[in-house]
Amino acid sequence: MAKIVVACGSGVATSETVVGLIKGFLDDHNISGVEVEATDFKGLASVLPKYDIYVWIAKPTQEIQDICDSHGIVDVNGVNILTGNNAEDSFRKIIWALQQMAS
Repeated sequence: MAKIVVACGSGVATSETVVGLIKGFLDDHNISGVEVEATDFKGLASVLPKYDIYVWIAKPTQEIQDICDSHGIVDVNGVNILTGNNAEDSFRKIIWALQQMAS
């Protein structure tokens, strides 16, 4: 099962909103087998390695980017999803990452 994590400052309002939008997108496109969860940014570094895709609300710090790079975690701009501005670009990157995992 693919795992996506969305992180914001508190792991509540903004990240949960983006989680809902991603789940809705996956449902609308009949994509199953993907777990989508929210977390707070403070604890992200310790849990990030267990995920396949990281959807960020604030640009990743160097530490977070290094974890993504060393573990092959795809990072996706979640601001686009939150605002609806260029959301298709972020959803396209999520689809691409899921396809890479399946092949």
